[in-house]
Amino acid sequence: MVKKGNLSRDLLRIEGRLQEVFQPISPRIAFVEDLRSRLDQEMAKRTKSKKVKTGLLVAGGVVGLAVMVVTLIRSLTTWPAKFQSISKSLPRMRKPEQATSI
Repeated sequence: MVKKGNLSRDLLRIEGRLQEVFQPISPRIAFVEDLRSRLDQEMAKRTKSKKVKTGLLVAGGVVGLAVMVVTLIRSLTTWPAKFQSISKSLPRMRKPEQATSI
């Protein structure tokens, strides 16, 4: 098995050899500017879509909270009326009637 020291030394040797063989070139200025503008446009699109998603999420949360509050208030304000309607529908407790004798 190759030790880390040997691997490091081998990689450095390969890197040195590649630097000797390949000469670095600088890209054309027009290419760099075009690439930079395209990357900036893409980042602007992603930032905008992220803001839209966040806005929709917040708006959905606010609407959900509003619906929950309205439902809670309605259930609390209609509770006495519901209780009265339920109590009217329950059978009344009557005194037991005695059968008439013949």
